[in-house]
Amino acid sequence: MNRHIKKYYFYFLARLLDFFGQYDKSFANYAKVIRYRTFFMDVQSRYHAAYQKSSKDFSIEIHGGIGDFLQHLPFILNNKSAHYIVATHFKGAQSFFKSLNIKVDQYYFYSNKEEYRAIRNLIRKDRHAYVCPRALFFKASPFGNPIKSKHTKRKTIGIHAGASSLGSHKAIPASFTQQLLAYLNRRNYKIILFGTKKELSQMQELKNKDIVFASDKNILKNLALVEHCDFFIGSDSVFKTMASMLRKPTIVLHQNTKNNFRDRVFITPYIKEQLMYVYKYINFNKTDTKSALQFISNVMNLELNNS
Repeated sequence: MNRHIKKYYFYFLARLLDFFGQYDKSFANYAKVIRYRTFFMDVQSRYHAAYQKSSKDFSIEIHGGIGDFLQHLPFILNNKSAHYIVATHFKGAQSFFKSLNIKVDQYYFYSNKEEYRAIRNLIRKDRHAYVCPRALFFKASPFGNPIKSKHTKRKTIGIHAGASSLGSHKAIPASFTQQLLAYLNRRNYKIILFGTKKELSQMQELKNKDIVFASDKNILKNLALVEHCDFFIGSDSVFKTMASMLRKPTIVLHQNTKNNFRDRVFITPYIKEQLMYVYKYINFNKTDTKSALQFISNVMNLELNNS
């Protein structure tokens, strides 16, 4: 039975189990569907609903980085009493969940794919656990509203060019970011520039009343500022996911490489919702840079002039 058939098989089996009130078994089968296609049909909402009616006598696995955490948060915040296991490369995971008053039973940290595979196999061997449900959107930002801004006709553009330590190759070159900032300044936009202090160290001379730096050590404070953006431009990272989950029009710039998980979970669903635009670059040479800036200009004219 190939993967395409399996997702249908387990999905309809889970639906049948739901009908007969066997929610522990339906939850387990929805989990199998998600292994083959994360956002297949309405599997996530049914998965979430089955959990509510189940015995809850099992653990919930949270895998990946903080971008993954965001898609899991709608479930987690509604189910704080669940037994959570976290396997992540994000070193600030403990403070992230603690700040949201989420108790985690066990953390596993890894720094490369080999370590992650070993942890994943360990969890599957030693635990009765299922992957955490995901959602594409927040009903409202889970991180509050850190500032009260006056209403203005000027649009605010969020930019994040950095990347996690495990995905450092996803970062956008500082030289391109500087050209992008110059372009946006000429068009009188307000800008929130996201990143760590180290990432933004090359941009310090550009800081002014129209360019706000979001580089707090507490990443939740930075994520909260995405709420104030009218439009977002970023690398394949957590901030572009935050923007998309808040239904902000978003441009993602990522390398022209194949990555099925990235596309199926963090890109394609938002493209289908007409919220995300993707520019695939080769190496940000002179031609790439010119083409990317033109792409950004075209999309911003389309989105912001019609808003």
